[in-house]
Amino acid sequence: MAKKIRHWSLRSKVVLHIVILGSISAGILAALYFTTQRTVLRSFISQESEIVGSLIENSVFLLKKCGRVQDTEAELNDLIGLTDAVQSIRILTTDGRVFASTRKEEVDTIVAPAERNVLARMISGDAPHRVSSSLSRATTRSRSLVHNSPACYSCHDQERKVNGFLEVDFDYAEASALLWKSQWKGMVLALVALGLLTYIILRLFEKLINRPISRLKTAMARVQGGDFGVNLTVDKQDEIGSLGESFNTMVEDLRKANAEIESLYRQRVEKAEHLAAFGELAAGLAHEVRNPLSGIKGALEVISQDAPPGDPRREIFQEMLLQIGKLIAVIQDFLNYARPKPLNFRPVPPALFVENAVRMARTQLNGKAIDFHIRKPAEDLLVPADADRMQEVMLNLFLNSIAAIRERGNILVVIHPDPNSGCLRILVADNGSGIPDENLGQIFQPFFSTKKGGTGLGLSICKKTVEAHGGTLSVRSRIGKGTTFNIRIPLGRPGVGHGP
Repeated sequence: MAKKIRHWSLRSKVVLHIVILGSISAGILAALYFTTQRTVLRSFISQESEIVGSLIENSVFLLKKCGRVQDTEAELNDLIGLTDAVQSIRILTTDGRVFASTRKEEVDTIVAPAERNVLARMISGDAPHRVSSSLSRATTRSRSLVHNSPACYSCHDQERKVNGFLEVDFDYAEASALLWKSQWKGMVLALVALGLLTYIILRLFEKLINRPISRLKTAMARVQGGDFGVNLTVDKQDEIGSLGESFNTMVEDLRKANAEIESLYRQRVEKAEHLAAFGELAAGLAHEVRNPLSGIKGALEVISQDAPPGDPRREIFQEMLLQIGKLIAVIQDFLNYARPKPLNFRPVPPALFVENAVRMARTQLNGKAIDFHIRKPAEDLLVPADADRMQEVMLNLFLNSIAAIRERGNILVVIHPDPNSGCLRILVADNGSGIPDENLGQIFQPFFSTKKGGTGLGLSICKKTVEAHGGTLSVRSRIGKGTTFNIRIPLGRPGVGHGP
């Protein structure tokens, strides 16, 4: 139920709260009203029983004084006729015997033991001198002590404190019916007042809150649809008015920001189109330059072989071949970056392309004492990858580590599957010179290089290759402590399963 209420409109929630609070208030007021009415009715019965009791005591006293005790029952019957509320009257002795009663069959009988216990407690003072008890829903009995006064000493022993008991049964069905009628009228009035109050509150809510919020909601929907010309009319200085002013300010800021974004977007699109055209031109030009260079290189290799040993031209030819090789390598890196080949995914063990890259890297140590350490997973593992392209990535990272180590050092390679993230992690860590902080954020940008003669495309190509595998390539480095490259590639790819 609570979840359903959360999806209600604001108006429905307000109505629900008003009804709940109104019902609680009406219930409290009704309970107080009913309690007050019952208290008044009990007070009325108590007063009436005192009056009737006084009349009976005086009447019985006069009859005894005149010697007409035998007329007590007749006098009691006459007293019943004074009011419709009195149902029956009887006088009890201290031992619970019915001395006189409007019901002749009760005369000289003994009341029940439970009633005698009540009488004894009243005589001993453990109970009040006047006790009222309900006989039924509309009938109550008032029982009071008849004390022994000096006027009674002529007939009763002076040592006695109580001469007997006077019991009067009252029927207040008519008064109760009148009370309930009055109570129902009060309940109807309370419900009418609650309905009127609810209507007034709802009208105020509709005018002061719901209607402005509905206009604001409609305006927000228009803004969400791209209409930034919306402007709310603010005619109040309260919180709702302040909200409308804030909305107008927000829409104006959004309109300006959207105009700036569109302007920047057009500039970026134009620049991207220009760069794309330039890139296509540069790639075509690089391709056209590479072929003649390859031909020149081949011709120089033939000429250098014809030159006899000791010929000065032979050294010139070798230097020319070295520089042409560098030019071809730069052009090839540029073409690989500009026109990457499609990846050929197949399940391969990651240790395969890592170890192949290590073997190739060992041939380019240039006399440095560098040890490679490979930590492989204990279980056999296959990952969906292009082994050749990943081997190029690993080789490029190893060559960067070799360049960062001056004379002696270590390169650690850790292959670690992470089932929780569903990725394969490959760490390449060295203890070289490290990367300065100002360069750390630029090393993956194209054409950025700190190495003499470097193209600045190696790490860019590595990053693009890893991302093409659905993974990430990140780096951590500290000056004088070394650098760690972190490769993450998915263990699974759609259509490619894991190895055994």
